[in-house]
Amino acid sequence: MTHHSTIDVERLIATFPREGVWLDSDSITYRPLPAREADTVPSGEVLRPTLAERYPFEPFRHQADALNALDRDENVTVATSTSSGKTDVYALQIARNLLDAGVLAPDGSRTGDADATALCIYPTKALAGDQRESLADRYDEMGLDVRVARYDGDTPQSERREIRERADVILTNPMGVSTYLHDHDRWSRFYSGLDLVVLDESHTHTGVQGMHVAWILRRLRRVVSHWGGDPQYVLTSATIGNPEEHSEELLDEPVTVVDEDGSPRGPRDLLLWNPPPSGSEQEQGTFAADDPPAAPGVDGGITSRVPASVDAPRLWNHLTYHGIGSLLFCPSRKLTEIAVRRAAEHRSEHPGYYRATNGPLPSLEAYNAGMGRITRQERESSFKNGSLAGLATTSALELGIDIGDLDGVVLLGYPGQRQQFWQRIGRAGRGGSRSVGVLVADHRTLDQYVVDNPEYLLDTDVEDAVVDTDNDAVFAQHLLCAADEIALDEADIGRFASEERLRSGVEMWRRAGRLTGYLDAVVHYAGARRPQTEVSIYGTGGDEYELRLTDDVDEAAVGDFDAENVARNRAFRDYHEGAVRLFDGQQFEVTAIHDDRPQPVVELEPVDREYYTRTLSDVNVVDAESERSREVNGFTLHFGTGTVLVHHHSYDQVYVESNEPKERLLPTDRPPIRMETQLCWVEVSEDVERGLLETYREYGTETGVDAERAGAPQIGYVAGLHAAEHAMIKTAPLELLVDQGDLGGLSTLVLDSHYASPEHDELGATAERSLDAVEAVIADRAEGSTGTASGWFIYDGVEGGIGFARAIYEEFETLAAHARDQLRNCECGRPDGCPACTYSENCGNDNAPLLRESAIDVFEHLIGDRTRADLPDGEESERRPALFYA
Repeated sequence: MTHHSTIDVERLIATFPREGVWLDSDSITYRPLPAREADTVPSGEVLRPTLAERYPFEPFRHQADALNALDRDENVTVATSTSSGKTDVYALQIARNLLDAGVLAPDGSRTGDADATALCIYPTKALAGDQRESLADRYDEMGLDVRVARYDGDTPQSERREIRERADVILTNPMGVSTYLHDHDRWSRFYSGLDLVVLDESHTHTGVQGMHVAWILRRLRRVVSHWGGDPQYVLTSATIGNPEEHSEELLDEPVTVVDEDGSPRGPRDLLLWNPPPSGSEQEQGTFAADDPPAAPGVDGGITSRVPASVDAPRLWNHLTYHGIGSLLFCPSRKLTEIAVRRAAEHRSEHPGYYRATNGPLPSLEAYNAGMGRITRQERESSFKNGSLAGLATTSALELGIDIGDLDGVVLLGYPGQRQQFWQRIGRAGRGGSRSVGVLVADHRTLDQYVVDNPEYLLDTDVEDAVVDTDNDAVFAQHLLCAADEIALDEADIGRFASEERLRSGVEMWRRAGRLTGYLDAVVHYAGARRPQTEVSIYGTGGDEYELRLTDDVDEAAVGDFDAENVARNRAFRDYHEGAVRLFDGQQFEVTAIHDDRPQPVVELEPVDREYYTRTLSDVNVVDAESERSREVNGFTLHFGTGTVLVHHHSYDQVYVESNEPKERLLPTDRPPIRMETQLCWVEVSEDVERGLLETYREYGTETGVDAERAGAPQIGYVAGLHAAEHAMIKTAPLELLVDQGDLGGLSTLVLDSHYASPEHDELGATAERSLDAVEAVIADRAEGSTGTASGWFIYDGVEGGIGFARAIYEEFETLAAHARDQLRNCECGRPDGCPACTYSENCGNDNAPLLRESAIDVFEHLIGDRTRADLPDGEESERRPALFYA
């Protein structure tokens, strides 16, 4: 690339124009990461001569280890870094299988059509398209006549039969596999010779999607076995914390994990950039490094910072001006356009520095999937040849698309997971050259935790991917599909599901008229045609909503709009009228909701709003039943199930650029809903509770509540429980591949009033009542109770649960320590905290009451850093009120 330049990070930092911007010594963390030499193995030790002489590289150590494991007839998960040659592992294995089957002659030509096929499953159609070209190019380069084809909803009907009957390798996506299993007789040639199944980017299959993919793979195995195929599996994954556990849960097969990366990496300079406090930018003047102005906020604390959407484009502009071709990753299409404008404004604000001395200033452009294909290709080409110095992009350039070598990457905000962070940073420095990666932090919990704890990013242990196949609603959907594909019988016991689960599922559907027969003989599908069409990998069953463009939208102008159906609870939360949602970075507004149809529909139209929306909710938990429990330093931790009642009652409009509210508390006009789901919860030790009630007895308005509520003697303590619940949910993505939007919580002084009990009326059936009525019943229970415990619930925000609450139960102490650290280290100086430590966008109580110190005390006793002796003696309090906060 002609815009390559020698990178001197210290000079870049020193020359960044800072007029009017206060930056203290902690604003920038610089971590130089050393280069890594390639660890290769001679081709002849791994590959037979026919392939060794054609393969243009010496295999990396991890490629050789994976190929050797496949030679031993093992399934393999390759979990290594971006651009480490994972695709070549399965590309070479496919070639070996074709040679073994006699399909390819030693000279690479075809000798016939003996069957040795491979199915490659990618998370998206776009990635499948990119990888088809990569595989075809590799085989052309090696002189191998391998037939590679893509087969999905965009494949013309006229081409499908030939692909099924002639292709050696078919590339598709999970929903495609699920849909095409219905017609498996048409695939008999392909499935009978299936030697290899590839699950690419397997780490993306987590949560609800992971559950569905796990069952789709089990259904695939039944069908392939029926036709005589017996494939091995290759999974390629980003580095995750539990590759073996995650892969085996997806496959229900043992795997060998290969995660010692042998690919080379050039030296990399990592910068963690924390923007200055809001209000510290002045019209003129320069602050001396040793004499910064007082930062705004309470007691000198930092309550907000310059948005990353402002500072990241400035840094991106600065890198490209110094000849460092760079990508700027943005969370939305709109922000890619704003970023280009912001970069231009930064230049114009500092004309004395950014001068066109030897030609025009470097060109910067936006890049996103909302643009036409020709425009995207032109910008890809311009970036490759150096006529474009920078692209502001959505995740569209995170995977798959070849834009050549580049030297720099800037992230506008932490993407939420270390795995995704390194995936994006890894786009720079390919080929062993020096690179720079910059994270510009937003004023949010995860961003601030990362910049305050840079070692967190450099740890070898990254987040766990969670797949939980215990969700009965998802199992029931796939049971119908399996029976439709091939009749069920006793041979499926243990192979598809446990005997108890299989018999219970068959009986349920038999009574519903959708299955006939018994496992002792044979079970046939008897429902409407193609139950596969009822499966959405983003929902767990029940009433799902179809997302559809309004009739007057020009679909050609929008581009590919391929949104999956959404589960009912998510539809109520995210798709009320007036909601603004993002699809591949493009904004869409909900214009209408049709609940009165067999298939409920949400209508959307593309918009370009200056704001996004966030929904506010009231929550309560009833009929909780513990399935597992354990003691943690006198606290009791539970995992179980229960009913969560949720009312998404109103929403805020929030400016994209500043994250400041535009309009507040707009009504959604949606009724309450109920979910049967998984929960974990903690009961605070009785003596710790009494001591903390005494410690924080005098706290009131500091917690953010009004004067009327401030007089309650328990408010300081329950504000700590509320802050602790928020902090745990906000830091869960530090250990798990989870979106905190899939979790919810409730803190309460009266946990046992929320439990299922013979003395309690069942409240789950009263979801049609208002939440006020439910809360009144719980208050009556508390009034009549002789003893109770305080604490908080965390629940999966999806019907049936998705395994996150279970994972939090198992990792509770680690997450509690992260949450404590973020509360303790936050610089806001506010008793009730700020968006970087305690505030939650989804809080149904408008982020009150909250009390940081009280939450820190709870956590320190929970994780054992403090003892009961540190607390004052508290007395048995009067019957406490039923206070609970979401």
